[in-house]
Amino acid sequence: MNLPRRLSGRKTRLECPGHPKEAEGADRDCEHAAYMSWVAATVGEHGWAISGRHGDEAAPPWAYSVGMWLSCQVPELVLCGLPVENGAAIINAIGARIADGADYCVGDVLDDVCPAPLALRPVESSWRASNGLLAISNAFYGMVRPPYLQVVWSDKNGRFPWDPGFHVAFDRMQPLLWLPRDDNPPSPWTRLERLT
Repeated sequence: MNLPRRLSGRKTRLECPGHPKEAEGADRDCEHAAYMSWVAATVGEHGWAISGRHGDEAAPPWAYSVGMWLSCQVPELVLCGLPVENGAAIINAIGARIADGADYCVGDVLDDVCPAPLALRPVESSWRASNGLLAISNAFYGMVRPPYLQVVWSDKNGRFPWDPGFHVAFDRMQPLLWLPRDDNPPSPWTRLERLT
């Protein structure tokens, strides 16, 4: 496989079509193959693609990168609980900085990407055991499971989910991906494998 050109993320598309729609049999296989072709072409052209799922009654939305580990040799990024388009824009903004040489690691707080501060937390391996959260990444990388960082957003007062006084309306909108899946409170996030 040829490695993609290392381009600044500023040149990436904000487009994020989300996971392929559910279909039956051969139609589902064709849609999945077409989507994976789009992911591979986007990674080849821009360095990474953004995949995700639009929220509905079954689960909140999420977005994640596919290809940063391959093209930039950095962990992939996942952001949960915001509309896919917003998550894609935030991931692309962070990815652009990484492609331009920024070095981020676990525990960093980014207060200049969007109006609310963001924090980077590691994604615990139990979240990778099923295809629920990062299915397209799993399909793209095959047997390899690149590291992921969760981009955690704060409330309007700059508090994160682990801070006292975090806005109760946002409770459980983001999974605590740095904890083992079984240590998270029951929520749609802990039942994502049922969506596939």
